[in-house]
Amino acid sequence: MVNDYKKIVLLSGLKGISDDDFKTVKSLLSKELKLNRKAQYGYDRVKIADLMEDKFPNDAGIDILIELYKEIPELEDLADELKRKKAKAKRKQTEKSIMEAKRHRRDEPSTSQPTSTIHEDSKPGSGRSTRNSQASQLAPATASKRDQATQVSPETSSCGVQTLQVTLTSASSSAQAPGVFPAIPAKKPRLKTVPEQPSEENGHHRGPKKVMVLKATEPFVYDLREGKRMFHATVATETEFFRVKVFDIVLKEKFIPNKVIIISNYVGRNGFINICSATSVSEVNGNQSMKIPTTLRQRANATPKINYLCSKRRGIFVNGVFMVNKRNKKNDCICYEIQDKTGMMDVVVYGRLTSVEWNPGDKLRLLCFELTSNEGKVQL
Repeated sequence: MVNDYKKIVLLSGLKGISDDDFKTVKSLLSKELKLNRKAQYGYDRVKIADLMEDKFPNDAGIDILIELYKEIPELEDLADELKRKKAKAKRKQTEKSIMEAKRHRRDEPSTSQPTSTIHEDSKPGSGRSTRNSQASQLAPATASKRDQATQVSPETSSCGVQTLQVTLTSASSSAQAPGVFPAIPAKKPRLKTVPEQPSEENGHHRGPKKVMVLKATEPFVYDLREGKRMFHATVATETEFFRVKVFDIVLKEKFIPNKVIIISNYVGRNGFINICSATSVSEVNGNQSMKIPTTLRQRANATPKINYLCSKRRGIFVNGVFMVNKRNKKNDCICYEIQDKTGMMDVVVYGRLTSVEWNPGDKLRLLCFELTSNEGKVQL
């Protein structure tokens, strides 16, 4: 049972979160797990799962993760998922115990009469009446089926999928009807695949589109001559996420993380939703919320892998944080070689961006860099 819980803790609870969230979790659990500063920095997810299994032998620490994730806005959905998986693991173990009890009772010889008595009563011409014995065998089975039928009820999960909640009968009552087995919960329909890249909309759209704000940058100058400012944002529905360019900085007060807004009268271009007027954004009535899956949040905030970028079409725009490997200063530009575990790529900056220099080992945060190629070599 503990092994099942540990699988949930490691594969879903720890590996299902970002590196930043994992650092937060290690910090908050440092006292319970007796982690010093070095351990907080160096221990990976497997080591933390091992420590949690030792510290919390009953459930490998799944309950403490659930309570912890409830307090972190971007991990609230994961807390619900861990709770469902724990209940499923517990139900599976209960079913296994019931089946083992039935098998044990069937295999155990009766002390009151020979095991062949039932078969002898059912033989034609035996001279014994089988009506009463058959009725006594059928009655518990029928009652057991009726009881099980009343215990199966539809329940809507937090993700909106209809599932079946099954309350199992005890081992002693199930043993009265050896031929009747507990109802098996219906399989949940598979949810739509979480997109890896932002969705694109082209042309003018009147909307309205209800979205939740995931993040927004601070306003910055994009037109030096006229001093015009804008900011970028990422928003999401329950099934996809979008990148947004906002050209009226008055709207910054509405683009607050985890706030639900309605956008309308916008233009889709080059993979972005462009919002030019303050009237294009309105607030929803009341404190409405949206259930944004944790995986979708992580995808929206993730840095794409370099080998993945190399396989994409030219002209898309890229956000992310990359490690600088080399720097090569030229007359009118600076060329940075960035790398991750999947490969290397050049980033070329011009104009005012050359006034800020990064050195090898620094992390370079890119916003709205275009994927292009030069002499067949992919670059940003």
